[in-house]
Amino acid sequence: MSLFVALGGASYAAVGVPFNSVGEGQLRHSSVTHSKLRFEAVNYQDIVPGAVGRVRANLGQIQARVNGTCAAGTAFGAVGPNGNSLCNPARPSEYGAIGTQAVNGATTVASVTLPAGSSYLAFANPTASVGKTAGARVDVTCTLTVGNAKQSVTSTVAPGATESLPLQVAGPAGTAAVSCSTAGGTPASVTSSVNAIQTSSNN
Repeated sequence: MSLFVALGGASYAAVGVPFNSVGEGQLRHSSVTHSKLRFEAVNYQDIVPGAVGRVRANLGQIQARVNGTCAAGTAFGAVGPNGNSLCNPARPSEYGAIGTQAVNGATTVASVTLPAGSSYLAFANPTASVGKTAGARVDVTCTLTVGNAKQSVTSTVAPGATESLPLQVAGPAGTAAVSCSTAGGTPASVTSSVNAIQTSSNN
């Protein structure tokens, strides 16, 4: 490549530009635009590592780094286009217990502690069985208590039979418990689970 410089219109001098002599210092700022670049002339090896961030990236084609956390009472649901954590309300917590007791007088069959800060809806389904040798039907009463709320159900169980006593109570934090008793001095075998799920309000 040669440069021809006219001096006074009378003579010319040829100046050769050495190979690889034009570098960054010889280029005017912003003089090289995308139209000056050959198609596919720049590949990943020509880009400084870490030089292209999410500002230059097409976030419709790539996923930005995930950032952010979810507050208490919420759970991670999805990632936004800018990498932001998208949170959903957390599922309510559930607490439960199960037990089996030989019941004559008032006896606690199953209980679970319910943490403060929420109200609860509790379910229980005691099953009471009376032996075949029992001389008569037996009245079994079971009570589900949640905090200071309670519900009771009584069922008459024939000898050799089994009866269910479904219970449901809404109440505050504290203890959820199933207790049962029999009338007439004849014992019964009672198995019961108690499950309580958090609710925002029971009003």
